[in-house]
Amino acid sequence: MPPDQRAAVLPHPPLLVPELAGDAAAELDPLREACLQALEVVLAGDRGAVLVGDGLVWGAPRPDAAGSFRPYGAAVDVTLPDLHPLDLDDLPEPVRLDRLPLSLAVAASLLARLDIQPARLSALTVPVSLGPGAAAAVGRELAARAGAAGSFGLVAMGDLSARRSDRAPGAFHPAAAAFDASVGEAFRAGAPGRLLDLEPAVAAELRAAGRVPLQVLAGAFADAAGLHGEVLYEAAPYGVGYLVGVLTAP
Repeated sequence: MPPDQRAAVLPHPPLLVPELAGDAAAELDPLREACLQALEVVLAGDRGAVLVGDGLVWGAPRPDAAGSFRPYGAAVDVTLPDLHPLDLDDLPEPVRLDRLPLSLAVAASLLARLDIQPARLSALTVPVSLGPGAAAAVGRELAARAGAAGSFGLVAMGDLSARRSDRAPGAFHPAAAAFDASVGEAFRAGAPGRLLDLEPAVAAELRAAGRVPLQVLAGAFADAAGLHGEVLYEAAPYGVGYLVGVLTAP
C-alpha cells in the first residue's frame, strides 16, 4: 500500500441532519462535530477519497444521483460533489444508482458542511450479503486502484448495533455492547484486521448496518504498517452504537 493513507468510520443516522433533529439537534452536536473532524482528517492534503456505505446492491451512484431526507420528515435534498468512476477491473461491474441510499446521503450532507472537499471523490454501496472475505477483497481492490496515485482516503459509513438499550430500534440484546466495543478497540489499536472477525450472523442479529463497510475498510488497510488509530466519538444515545474513528498511516 502507498504511504499516507487514511480512513474513517462514521455512522449515518438521519438525525445527523440538523433539520430532522428539531429540539434534539444540540444533543447530537458532539457526534456531528466528530464526523466533520474525521472527514477533515481523511481529506487533508488534497487527498482523494472513496465513500463506502451499506446499500441493497453492489452499486455506484451516477454523477447526478441525489438523496433526500423528505421520507424522514425534512425537505432536504443532497448530492455528492463531482463523483468520479473507479476502474475496478477485478470486481463485477457495479449497478448504477440513480438515488443515494441513506448511508451516502448522510455522507453528502456532512461533506456539504466542510470547508474542504476531496480532490477526487468516488462512492460505492455494498450489500449485507457480502461475507468478510468478499468485503476484504473489495477493500484491497479499492486500495490498489484508488491509491495508485500515492494517497488514498476511505470513509466507511456504518452504524454499529441497534440493540444497546430498551429504547433501541431492535430492543435490548446483551451482546450488543461487547460487539460495539470490539470495533472501537480495533480502531484504538490501529488494527483494522480485527474487523474481519465480525461475524455476519451476529451482526445481523444485532442489526449492525456497518459490518460490511467496516470489513471493506479492513481489506483496504490489510497491508498497512504502523497505523495510528483514534476514536473521536463512541456512544449509543438512542440505543444504537455510533462510532467515529480514524486511521492514519505514516
